[in-house]
Amino acid sequence: MAISLSPLQISQLKDSWSVLAQDPSQLASALVIRLFKENPEYQSLFKRLKNLSIDELATNPHFMSHASKVGAALASTIDHLDKPEELEKLLTNLGIKHKKYGLSAKHFQVIGEVLVAMIAEAIGDSEPELLDLWKSSLTSVLSIIIAACQ
Repeated sequence: MAISLSPLQISQLKDSWSVLAQDPSQLASALVIRLFKENPEYQSLFKRLKNLSIDELATNPHFMSHASKVGAALASTIDHLDKPEELEKLLTNLGIKHKKYGLSAKHFQVIGEVLVAMIAEAIGDSEPELLDLWKSSLTSVLSIIIAACQ
């Protein structure tokens, strides 16, 4: 189930990622906060975060630690696009790790939708092909994670 991208597609994703995520932890923090705002029930999956307000999250050390891990996972995914076997192993391990926390396919689909929305807002209407590439690539990435967490 390895992800198959052309060298040009990999270059396009990596180039746009460097603009989108100049600070991967900051992007991940915004992603998770948006996820919790749009899907408050997801915050309850984090026992140390479930009773915090959205405003309190940004300065909470547990939240910041998790956002840093999410940012690192996103950056590592991008870094491994040209190494499909390693990427598949990385994503499989991510799915297995999150299975023990009770995450399901639906959770990852929603996370993907939030990330796509953020990318779409950043790219705008000027590059629809790039947005389509992001959508299809994220679908492939998520399919590996989801298969491992079921």
